Amino acid sequence: MKKMLACMLSIFIMLFLPCMVSAYSYQGPETELVALINTERAKNGAPALVVNWEVARLARYKSEEMKRHGMLSHESLVYGSPAQQLTRFMVPHSMVGSNIAMGHETSQQVLEAWISSHDHHTNLLNAKYTSAGVGLSIDDDGIYYWTLLLVNE
Repeated sequence: MKKMLACMLSIFIMLFLPCMVSAYSYQGPETELVALINTERAKNGAPALVVNWEVARLARYKSEEMKRHGMLSHESLVYGSPAQQLTRFMVPHSMVGSNIAMGHETSQQVLEAWISSHDHHTNLLNAKYTSAGVGLSIDDDGIYYWTLLLVNE
């Protein structure tokens, strides 16, 4: 039953959400985090990332899922790995990476946490990534869930 509901949800999202592109808003802390990441990349000789609205939308889905289930995981219960999620939503990619965080209230705090982690920092600076999207979701207790998807199209 759960698999059938997950499948129905995926079909709904794939069919109807693309029609709502004009309603997609990308601003605030999500935009700020991309700018901070690009500043860090520039300091280290990596080219700036371009925000891809489709990737950002999927990052938001992932953050919403983590909030809904109170979890911190790169693997989605519904969509699978980040690469599987992009494939499922037909977003072109040849390479994908992700950074996630929970509990940090500002973009600066998230960036600092990722910089202090070798693997996360390596992801941020990988010059092969050309575009990205950030998703943020905040639960009723004020806990922040962040997702960064990095893509080479």
